[in-house]
Amino acid sequence: MIKLVAVDMDGTFLDDQKNYDEDRFAKVFDEMQKQKAEFVVASGNQYVQLVQFFEPIKEKITFISDNGAMVTKHGEEIFSSSFEKADVEKVLEVLSLKTDFRVIVCGKKEAYILDSVPNDFIKTIEFYCPVMFKVSDYNQIDDDVLKIALSCPEEETERLLAELHGEISHITIPVSSGHGSIDLIQPNMHKGNAIQFVLKHFNFSSKEAAAFGDGGNDLEMLDLVGTSFAMENAPEAVKKVAKHVAPTNNESGVLVEMEKLFF
Repeated sequence: MIKLVAVDMDGTFLDDQKNYDEDRFAKVFDEMQKQKAEFVVASGNQYVQLVQFFEPIKEKITFISDNGAMVTKHGEEIFSSSFEKADVEKVLEVLSLKTDFRVIVCGKKEAYILDSVPNDFIKTIEFYCPVMFKVSDYNQIDDDVLKIALSCPEEETERLLAELHGEISHITIPVSSGHGSIDLIQPNMHKGNAIQFVLKHFNFSSKEAAAFGDGGNDLEMLDLVGTSFAMENAPEAVKKVAKHVAPTNNESGVLVEMEKLFF
């Protein structure tokens, strides 16, 4: 019996227009509540961004945000882990020498971006970082840094990911969620680690958990749980890790499979 379902958001639970079938999900969620099963949102995005999708029921959901760096259960933070300040400074020093990336420093309170960044780029990331503050220098940041997000040309993602692995992987782990997005996360502070923490918190086993994902930052989560689904739109590397393949995000693939699990 499945007691916990964890879902990635972009490219997984959400369609390409950043929507999901709310009525259909409400029926599944109600059934999960009756069966005392937990619904977990596991995303690289900020907590404040994620809760907007689930306003009426956000106090009944567990959110894993910033790729596993923070866990909020039913409106209460139960876990968080931040970078050492010296490590943030070192990573930003390396990134300052590169022109391939736009850098967003993601703190617990808000996200930070240099005020020299063009406004058109800021508009493209406002959806993902609804609480964002401009700084003239990253040294101005007074916050716990949960991750560093990078935007790069989509066609260059894999090359730049490999490049970063060689330069700063002793400090931070570069992971890709696809579409020109790379997150620099704390070692071992990935979605899989956060799911493991949540399972222990609820006293569930990994065999009692299911997870859905489509990106490189979902691999540890998919590998951990007993029932795992890669989306049909996911890269082959993700499908190889998952035990099953769900229909695409544009076909409500997560809901299709969740209905099979709970009805």
